[in-house]
Amino acid sequence: MSIRKLRISDIEALHRLFAEVSAEGEFLLRAEAPPIEQMRAMLLRSLPLDLPQFVAEVESDLVGSIEVFPASFCGMKDGSGEDFGVLGMQVKKAHRNRGLGGNLMEVALEHCRRLDMRRVELTVLKSNATAIRLYERFAFRWLTDLPPVTLPNGRTDQPQKMRLLLG
Repeated sequence: MSIRKLRISDIEALHRLFAEVSAEGEFLLRAEAPPIEQMRAMLLRSLPLDLPQFVAEVESDLVGSIEVFPASFCGMKDGSGEDFGVLGMQVKKAHRNRGLGGNLMEVALEHCRRLDMRRVELTVLKSNATAIRLYERFAFRWLTDLPPVTLPNGRTDQPQKMRLLLG
């Protein structure tokens, strides 16, 4: 397995990864990946900014990704006047529970520190105990519960926000 910065040439493989994880209906609120054109536009906008965007490959197959976008980049503000990162991570089902998420997290958080981000936030479903344990291992802490959601598979779940203070 290798971890490297995301490249625009990864767009098709990244879109397939999002589609595969979305189709599970378990961890993402959407049942399908965003349109590839929308993903390509986001990458063309974000890659020149040297944001924490990494992928994991196994034998040239893209099997995981992590991204931390500044909240302002996503149009989010929390009233504190400071910028913070919003984390997202996707890992193919066949490659979960092998340390890949932890490896992606280490690389992305180190990059966040180099960019002087003050904090990173994420949203995770309470049913995703494995992900919550991973985030807690990196010192993310529960921040607040969000309103319940119905997942694409029809199951109701409770999202929660978690926060990591950097520095």
